[in-house]
Amino acid sequence: MSLPSTFLGMGTWRMGGTYERDETTVEQSVAVLKLGLSLGLTRIDTAELYGAGLTEEIVGMAVADIPRDQAHITSKVWRTHMRYDDVLQAAEKSLDRMNISYLDLYLVHWPNSEVPLQETMRAMERLVDTGIVKEIGVSNFSVEEIKEAQSHLSHTLLSALQIEYNVLNQTAHRDTIPYCKEHSIEVTAYRPLAKGMIAHTESKTLKSLAQKYNKTENQIAINWVLAQGIVAIPATLHSDHLRENVDALNFTMDKDDIHLLIG
Repeated sequence: MSLPSTFLGMGTWRMGGTYERDETTVEQSVAVLKLGLSLGLTRIDTAELYGAGLTEEIVGMAVADIPRDQAHITSKVWRTHMRYDDVLQAAEKSLDRMNISYLDLYLVHWPNSEVPLQETMRAMERLVDTGIVKEIGVSNFSVEEIKEAQSHLSHTLLSALQIEYNVLNQTAHRDTIPYCKEHSIEVTAYRPLAKGMIAHTESKTLKSLAQKYNKTENQIAINWVLAQGIVAIPATLHSDHLRENVDALNFTMDKDDIHLLIG
């Protein structure tokens, strides 16, 4: 049995640079995203921070030739733009860079204690009211911060949390993920492959499961995240790695094997 492709997305970190623009990766990045879309991956995750805006431009190039509703696009507002007007302007600039009319999901990228969260969330809710953003959420928030963010929304529910989660970093499994599941907040795992460390781990369990299912350790790690009802957004600039990620959808691990990897 296969897992739904909607659970697997494409991260865009390092496409177009990290914190500065890198034009050398544009063509390759666009090609990889287009390949992913052709293989049924509709989710693309980006942020205004990535590549100093170039990454969002790359996303726009990748989706330019398909109907808007065939891609689920997430972007994130950076912590320096948490003031009310800054949030609104940041969202508009993200849309302009991608040349799209709305975002499927917009996230507060990281908490900023220097700006009242109430002000930020009031702007996020405004974006939903105007139709610029379909849904809103947060990233890298603790349970208490999620609760506070929701408390500042008058008529909108937080729909998503993005957080680091993988076989090697299961901190979120303790309280954050259970809380989100209890409150119907979708969890998205970034770094599901632990920045490439999965492939080099000495985990005997991962190795034995890879042999059992005739898959790579990376595919076991991705499938493990997806099997928990969590979206995974691995990032890659290479088509062969992307195809490997997609193939992680094509099997289902036994429940006992999933629990073997939960630390």
